[in-house]
Amino acid sequence: MSGIRIGDEFIKKFGKKFPPEAFLAKEGESGATMFIIAGGKVAVMKQTAAGEKMIATLVEGDFFGEMAIMGLQDTRGASVKTLAETTVLELSREAFEGLIRKSPEIAISVIRTLTERVRDANGKLSALIHKDDRIRISTFLVHNLNVKGSNPVATVNPVGKCLPLKPKELASNLGISNEAVESFLTLAKKSKILAQNGEWIYVPQISYLMPFAEYLVKNSKG
Repeated sequence: MSGIRIGDEFIKKFGKKFPPEAFLAKEGESGATMFIIAGGKVAVMKQTAAGEKMIATLVEGDFFGEMAIMGLQDTRGASVKTLAETTVLELSREAFEGLIRKSPEIAISVIRTLTERVRDANGKLSALIHKDDRIRISTFLVHNLNVKGSNPVATVNPVGKCLPLKPKELASNLGISNEAVESFLTLAKKSKILAQNGEWIYVPQISYLMPFAEYLVKNSKG
């Protein structure tokens, strides 16, 4: 996803710098502005049945809070916290409209990004509502393999899907421990449910993932 490019004049006019671990927005609080990240990195946090979970990380060129200036949301739908020193532009509706008038490409970028976010959020939130880590991992993998997975290379008749995803990234996306992810991947590899080389995950039969996770849950409960 290509990010929004902001001119220096807007950064000088609207830019604000924050240290690591600073909250830029808190879920449930009122808000009427949006933010564009001019530098740094933030985490998007959401309250779920399993507690507060990180559902995304955003970097330079990304934005959040757009629902507020569109008049579609009176309160923040998620919390946003800086993961490093971060510079953001905080824009009112009037300031954002002025930015779009200067650069129509920004409007196109916003629409494209919103479409991708709706698609990705559906998969992430469906994974986060489960309390069992194994079910959440499987749900997340099924969604992303179907949406973002690619056919395996160097095969005449490709079967299954590949996904560029490191175990640590999987743990970070779901807000669970690296040990829980490694444990699931180890069992799944032993059962030939998937293959994983550190940078990629390959699943020959995506439809086997959820039954496998449910089997693990059932047997762990005796």
